[in-house]
Amino acid sequence: MSAALLPLISVVADAIYLTATKVFLRRYGRYTGREFLWFLFVSIVIVLAVIMPFVWNFPPWEVVKQTLPWWGGVVLLACLHNSLFYWGLEHEKISDAEPLLLLSPLAGIMMASLFYPSERFVQVYIAVIVATVVLLWSHYKKHRIAFSEGLTAIIAFIVVNALELVFLKRLLEYYDPLPLYFIRCIFVLIGLTFIIRPRLSLLKVHHLPFFGLQGVLVVLSVWASYTTFQLRGISETLFVFTLSPILLYWLSAIFLKEKWQIKNIIASIIIIGLVVWVTLLK
Repeated sequence: MSAALLPLISVVADAIYLTATKVFLRRYGRYTGREFLWFLFVSIVIVLAVIMPFVWNFPPWEVVKQTLPWWGGVVLLACLHNSLFYWGLEHEKISDAEPLLLLSPLAGIMMASLFYPSERFVQVYIAVIVATVVLLWSHYKKHRIAFSEGLTAIIAFIVVNALELVFLKRLLEYYDPLPLYFIRCIFVLIGLTFIIRPRLSLLKVHHLPFFGLQGVLVVLSVWASYTTFQLRGISETLFVFTLSPILLYWLSAIFLKEKWQIKNIIASIIIIGLVVWVTLLK
């Protein structure tokens, strides 16, 4: 499969999965965002457990010991950013969160540039400053900056998620994408179990097909993105991921009947232009 197709596969799978998640949370309001997250990770681990016998390729124990600090960072950051994201998604409309999600690729590129010289170039910092000003303008209402608790959680998610990419890039030098994701999800699920303490009674038989499909979509999206990180690096990969919030916005307008905000559309166009500019100059 062409490496150019992998990020597109990730984008489409990710947008479908997030839209379906929002529909599910609206329909079954007794799930909190964090409880939904726990059931989702169970589904992901089950899907990966079925796949692992066919793709398992783990490095020697010496390599595992060498990378343990990186594993610790990945698990801690993954627990945190997943909790922030689903809490924000539960409390915020996708149409309002979409301009912020468009900032995520730039945040990831900027964070990578702080730790990896090969990802470092001045255009990123200029683009991030401009994008930040645009986002503040898009949320300027009634003579003040209006960021709800949900949007604040999304902003925190973007920062923490960008930092996790730094750790993942290092681990992908030693591990194949799916075994890496499998181990990551097991430890994250253990951590989330202590934090969330989910109510198992929430899960009904008719929910099982939904969680199974969501698990498949997430695994497909992550496999494609991790593989592209290995082949093409963080900056080039995250540029394509800018399409994900755009597709998500379109799907939310169709399936969730969310109204498009002119300021959000203008902010989105400007940020897309910044990402294109950064990528072409690089």
